[in-house]
Amino acid sequence: MALLRRNRALRPWLPWARVLLVAVLVAGAGWGVLELGQRYLGLQRLTIDQVLITGCKGERLAQVQKVADELCLGKPLFWFDAEKLRTSLEAHRWVKGLLIRRDPPDRLSLVIEERQPLLWVARATGVYLVADDGVVLDRVNQSNLLPIPVVADLKSQSQESLPSLIRMAATLRGQQKDFYERLSELRWSSRGPVVFLEGLPAPIYLSRQDPTKNIPDFQAIYLERYAKSPEGAQVRYFDLRWDGDVVAGDQALDAAPKTRSNEGASAEAKPAR
Repeated sequence: MALLRRNRALRPWLPWARVLLVAVLVAGAGWGVLELGQRYLGLQRLTIDQVLITGCKGERLAQVQKVADELCLGKPLFWFDAEKLRTSLEAHRWVKGLLIRRDPPDRLSLVIEERQPLLWVARATGVYLVADDGVVLDRVNQSNLLPIPVVADLKSQSQESLPSLIRMAATLRGQQKDFYERLSELRWSSRGPVVFLEGLPAPIYLSRQDPTKNIPDFQAIYLERYAKSPEGAQVRYFDLRWDGDVVAGDQALDAAPKTRSNEGASAEAKPAR
């Protein structure tokens, strides 16, 4: 009577065990070759002996250097915890971004991108610097005092108004920097954004869609005219929201606004947008 042959059940873990064994052997051989090369052939160890930081200075540089040295010095150049380093550095509000570069054999280079203060926000608890992405940075003090505009009006600090003012200020800084640098205050009104220049008490209404509209004309003509004569005290507002026109509202309530194209004659008042 022929004996029945029993098929052996395949072990599903066996192929994975073989792969793991091969990986261990390869890693061990590589480590051994590296050790021999470093001991007898003078090869450099790929460990971090220096952390070079650019993009910040002063107290901020010292803060970043301390964190980076604690997390990186003595660690393998290609095996240290880069994500932990990034998280630790970006925990500082003023750090906007981080670029990590490995420079063999032993140097780690970090490029810090700082958040730039865009305006001040005056609140009951103090005056704070706000970046162009809306992040509140530090409380204003003598060490970080900057000539940037302030948002002091409480209604303009609402969740609806403040982001619009931040976007407007960022646009002005990027496209009309000389005008932005002369601003002393920003507000948000039913007409849209309102700005104030140093030495000019009259509010200036800007366009919601394009806050840079008519600013070159205003600076070239009206600022020179009103800033150097007593006539500037008679202006209640400047309105730059109109296509091709800068409107100046006289202090007399019955006087029609003057436009750049017809300063000598009365012009029909334009409705507010």
